[in-house]
Amino acid sequence: MRLKLLLLLFLSVPALLTAQDDEENKYDISISGFISSEIIYDTRQPVAAREGDVLLFTSPILNDANGDDINDTPSFNMINIHSRFRLSVDGPEMLGAQSSALLESDFVGTGNQFISMMRMRHAFIKLDWEKTSLTVGQYWHPFFVISAYPEVAGWGGGSPFAILSRNPQVRFGFNLSDNISGSLTALTHRDFSSTGPQGATPDYLRNAALPELNLNMEYHTKGWRLGFVTGYKKIMPRTQDLQGFKLDETLGSLQGNVYTRLDVGDFTAKLQGLYGENMHNFLMMGGYAEFIDQNSGEITYSNYRTGSIWTELLYTKGSLTYSVFGGFSENYGTENSPAPQETVNRYGRGNNIDTTYRIAPRLTFKVDDFLIMGEVSYNATDYGNIQSDGTVTDTEEASAIRLHIHLKYSF
Repeated sequence: MRLKLLLLLFLSVPALLTAQDDEENKYDISISGFISSEIIYDTRQPVAAREGDVLLFTSPILNDANGDDINDTPSFNMINIHSRFRLSVDGPEMLGAQSSALLESDFVGTGNQFISMMRMRHAFIKLDWEKTSLTVGQYWHPFFVISAYPEVAGWGGGSPFAILSRNPQVRFGFNLSDNISGSLTALTHRDFSSTGPQGATPDYLRNAALPELNLNMEYHTKGWRLGFVTGYKKIMPRTQDLQGFKLDETLGSLQGNVYTRLDVGDFTAKLQGLYGENMHNFLMMGGYAEFIDQNSGEITYSNYRTGSIWTELLYTKGSLTYSVFGGFSENYGTENSPAPQETVNRYGRGNNIDTTYRIAPRLTFKVDDFLIMGEVSYNATDYGNIQSDGTVTDTEEASAIRLHIHLKYSF
């Protein structure tokens, strides 16, 4: 009933506003979105989110008593949860700026237990001046570069090689010249968070009492873009130690990327490299280690370091686009190793992975508002034994193929 009421309200707003006299109506409101349908087949059990839809890694080799690999079992699914509604508003001038707003929702939910339930993707207000802008609300993380992101068939956006995150934020955009632009962003965590003793939760960033801070700079000219994003976040995994006393220990983490995009006629090439600490909140490999001194009870933390590179090539001819995506990511271990008297808790994603890579060619057919995309991706992950410094040795590769068909009708 709640979902029906929300949809009714969502769809009735434009009708209520357009019923006013045109001279009194200061807002131009439009509804858009699409119906999405996907068919997914994996030759091996995937490590994935949202009922296998957002592919991260191949699952490790897991032999039973007979030597048969339990994870060597295929998987098939059909899903429609990414169907989407978008409400766009172009408003009047405010404070000398052109105002606008956007509200966007889908049916992915905020976890597997909430699949098919409506969730908020984007919800922000924006003020545009001649050379500056201010965006307040939930929007893409600055590391998700909207001018150069993977246009893959799945909804993971190229994860775990490229970042995927949307966050509540305040973003100040600026243009230094016709060719140089940038932004300064302060944000918090919500659906994409660090993990720790209480699982994945935005509490760790909130308890550190400092927003995540990011700077983006981009040079762009006809057919070419070159830019970088750098950021810093601080989390407080625990507010009390194991004896129940107040704990003020925090963990600071740095991350950065460099990206470029080239458009020449019908050809597009994208390239991005990322390196960062505690990258769990980006849906990538990474996290941190917690060291507990058995003599003093002191608790300290050490970041996992992750490197990644991805590229995408696209060639469009008429209604067809021929594309290929490739990504590689590596776990460089933690900054520090535990002392002999310290025990270790490791929090993160892919801590037992050394490297992982993906090669995914695809073909897209698009006519007017209808699109059908077919993608074949080869995925391989090296699992092994975790060393004291967080690196992984004695690895064994697990590989698999995913077949993905995606249909989308936009309105």
